[in-house]
Amino acid sequence: MFESCCSAYESAHLLRARYGLPVELFADRPYVTTGRELDAIVAPANLGEQISARLSDLPTTPAIVDPRNRFWIFLISCTQPALAVPEEITSSLASRGVSFPGPGTRIRLPITDRADEWRWAREPLPGRLRLPDRIQLLDVIRLGLAGSPRENPQPPDVPAGQVGAMSDFVRERLRRSASAN
Repeated sequence: MFESCCSAYESAHLLRARYGLPVELFADRPYVTTGRELDAIVAPANLGEQISARLSDLPTTPAIVDPRNRFWIFLISCTQPALAVPEEITSSLASRGVSFPGPGTRIRLPITDRADEWRWAREPLPGRLRLPDRIQLLDVIRLGLAGSPRENPQPPDVPAGQVGAMSDFVRERLRRSASAN
């Protein structure tokens, strides 16, 4: 993909031009920063693969894999106004290794297709940047968790049936905030 690029600047330009990503350079590496234009959800690799398999309805969901294939980073659109993920969702998903990087977090972008480097698990579509909203990806994650066996013990304060589940109230609140955009 980037074999023709010789520098980080050329790679950043290609990422901007091809995918519409808001690329910045930091330490001669292309990054995107969460907060204004996009957000992210980080999942362990095994869950990331399950989520990716269920994303047929959301073909524009880009995902980045770290060099050691420990985790996948899914890029999503920001909520406007910026709303934090409700605590009941973050705590239940944290027990499964899912996290939500805060605003201002730098996410390294792939500049090669080599397996021992940062790479795209799901490459963005060329053209104007199109990302799913948070509620869409959270629904896919919830479905993936419902069908997967537990690998991590559940904290005692989280009821067994609630891990990965979203109450109707929280789902409706997230849908309203997403539609207000």
